[in-house]
Amino acid sequence: AALSAAPPSSRRRRAFFHHSCRPLPSSAAAAAKALRASAAPAVDEEAPASPPPSDLGKGVENLVIIGSGPAGYTAAIYAARANLKPVVFEGYQVGGVPGGQLMTTTEVENFPGFPDGVTGPDLMDKMRKQAERWGAELHQEDVEFVNVKSRPFVIRSSDREVKCHSVIIATGAAAKRLRLPREDEFWSRGISACAICDGASPLFKGQVLAVVGGGDTATEEAIYLTKYARHVHLLVRKDQLRASKAMQDRLIMANVSEYSTIPT
Repeated sequence: AALSAAPPSSRRRRAFFHHSCRPLPSSAAAAAKALRASAAPAVDEEAPASPPPSDLGKGVENLVIIGSGPAGYTAAIYAARANLKPVVFEGYQVGGVPGGQLMTTTEVENFPGFPDGVTGPDLMDKMRKQAERWGAELHQEDVEFVNVKSRPFVIRSSDREVKCHSVIIATGAAAKRLRLPREDEFWSRGISACAICDGASPLFKGQVLAVVGGGDTATEEAIYLTKYARHVHLLVRKDQLRASKAMQDRLIMANVSEYSTIPT
């Protein structure tokens, strides 16, 4: 198995970058699907939905934010500073923690204001505390139902139902993993889903790297990594590249080794 070899500290370490479409987490996808489905009938109407009657204001929140991560917490900070008293459903990542994909990263070196870098969990903890400081109401719950057919909107989680005038969906995305043996063990310790985020870090710089994928994005990231890696291999999970001819030509010029194979 590709990941049963030496640990990241070995000279012969192989680092894998897997780039594919990144689907929403199941709970987030359900919420987004529900929102699209319920909003669809209103698209063909000549006039937008009427403002909520004054008698519906009691017990109705101004704003609900679905999702955490940089987008969700930033929205919560701005809304709370505007005295909108937002309610935030943070949701969960794999492992049972809110905070988005940055919770699974190590050092973040490209976020403004941290010249020496900051870990992903530390950065999200600071954002979360800032949102709380300004009065955002945070719930570590997944949203299971969204109804925007009529006002007030209805948001339902596993533990509560909230009515609101406005909704921000900031559910983000999650990397689609290969599910190789020991993949979870080496995630962010030699395996990454973002070449631009991690390619220049000491963990990957100067190493022999492998990118898994055969489309334009995987090809582009393989070429990008040649600036930092000792050598880059592109592992294509089909019998040929799906990337455009222009990207294939650039790949040849970049001296990337291509393999048409299925990683096992």
